Amino acid sequence: MQSTLDLAKLARAASGKSWWRLSLEALRVRRAPQQVGLSEYFAYGLWSPGLDDVARSRFIGWRKSAALDQALNAPSSRVLANDKLVSYSVLQHQGLPMPEPLATYTASGRTVGRERPLRTLDEVRAYLHEAVYPFYVKPISAGYGRGVLGVSDRDGAELCLMDGKRLAIDELLASFRFAPFGGMLFQRPLRAHPSIQALTGTAAVSCVRFICFVTPSGTQVHTAFWKVATGKNMLDNFSHGDYGNLLAAVDLHSGCIERAIRQLGPGGEVQRHPDTRAEVVGFQLPDWEAAKALVLRASAHFPGLRLQNWDVALCPEGPVLVEINTESELAVPQAISGRGLMDERLKAILGEIEAEDRRHREAVASRG
Repeated sequence: MQSTLDLAKLARAASGKSWWRLSLEALRVRRAPQQVGLSEYFAYGLWSPGLDDVARSRFIGWRKSAALDQALNAPSSRVLANDKLVSYSVLQHQGLPMPEPLATYTASGRTVGRERPLRTLDEVRAYLHEAVYPFYVKPISAGYGRGVLGVSDRDGAELCLMDGKRLAIDELLASFRFAPFGGMLFQRPLRAHPSIQALTGTAAVSCVRFICFVTPSGTQVHTAFWKVATGKNMLDNFSHGDYGNLLAAVDLHSGCIERAIRQLGPGGEVQRHPDTRAEVVGFQLPDWEAAKALVLRASAHFPGLRLQNWDVALCPEGPVLVEINTESELAVPQAISGRGLMDERLKAILGEIEAEDRRHREAVASRG
């Protein structure tokens, strides 16, 4: 991850702007209602000569992103997204496509459905010595890919990971003891759609992130971007470009890729996949209308969460709901597309939600 100073030097060279002008623009957006920080000004491309003051005013910073999440998602409803056993139970009950659960590890024996409950680490160890491979294992309560592993096989006391690395079983079990994870979930691996495999050169899924706002008139998908796996990575996480994966902006209407980046800031834009050299920009995501329809259908079953972030895998059997997230970094998609999130459409969406909240407050007040 590049430092702010490094990004600033690259932005100055790419834009031809003086240090004074860059500093003045950065100060203006920091003081604006959208609260864009100094590092974000450079990382998200607000220095670009193609942006005027109006266009820059549409960009939001991480502080505004966090404020939107706090305002739109009720604390009492966050368990619907933050506890994967709860969210998957909802999806399974509704008959919505999701990764197949194989086993769960919790002291209480909680499960999504009919998968095998594992209540002790000894039971987990015994499970790992059975013919249960391949699988993905993930924390029940965690985000950003923390603690997620793809396991292809076992070799004695070691696990063979999908990225070619090895991990001692004891080392895996140590992560099971981390109380904040709330237990672990084993799932059957998904495979990417054949057209995506041809582009990426791997069967690892590359999820589409759908950013949705649930309004009184229905769910609105506002933004979508594609997390593109590269190399031997078993996950599609970006993490500021540290994993080498790509991010790509998606046209909501067509499902075509408009722009792709390999890192935040100047010089991060790419046209082709680094492994296959296939064109990323212009690629048509498969089953696009079905994926959007699936997200709209699923969103209705998570009341109290009016800002939903869905990860959807595009697979041979069709789109699959991988997970729902809250507390997502809404500012990042702006770096991918080069456009600010706070456009007229989002202002209208937030206005509709605020009007509904005001009516609710007035109704409660009228009852004394």
